[in-house]
Amino acid sequence: TAFDLALEPEATLRRYGDTHIGRSLLTCRRLIQAGVRFVQCQANHRLSAETGNITTWDDHSVNTHIFDALSERLPSLDQALAALIADVHELGLDRQVLIVFCGEFGRTPRIAHQDRSGRPGRDHWPKAMSVLLSGGGLRMGQVIGATGPKAEEPVERTMDSNALLATIYRRFGIDPHREYFDHTGRPRPILPHGEPIAELLV
Repeated sequence: TAFDLALEPEATLRRYGDTHIGRSLLTCRRLIQAGVRFVQCQANHRLSAETGNITTWDDHSVNTHIFDALSERLPSLDQALAALIADVHELGLDRQVLIVFCGEFGRTPRIAHQDRSGRPGRDHWPKAMSVLLSGGGLRMGQVIGATGPKAEEPVERTMDSNALLATIYRRFGIDPHREYFDHTGRPRPILPHGEPIAELLV
């Protein structure tokens, strides 16, 4: 039943948008309301053939024209993500539900044209990236950390992914220092290192 979007009012469907990401994020909200504890959604978008040949955000020049790709993707993403955040708060779920929007690394500050088509694109860049959080009973309305003017390196409040994981674990009662044992009997910590992001904790 949670997957049946026809049960939603027409106004809600319009608010999320009649797009892949709109329907996906509305389904995420319905799954959470149905009691699912963890939901993961990939922000896929089928680009026009002239723009690129992928559905992900892997915007190398060999895959997409990055500016055209963002022009196609961002309006539907903005609409759907804003609707999800608003719904989570309006339904009173913002203390129990944490929305995390991120990739696994950043993109090069430099725009390059490696592909023979001459399309602009960006490559992998592990030194700086952004993460958007909403809800989870965390302290919202702030930007934590900063890069230099070219977005090359962190220059303020440098963190890694373990800080994000430690924050999520702390908020939802998971002991990050707990160890599990693999099939050989060796202890494996949930998190090898990392402290929660203090600015987010209420």
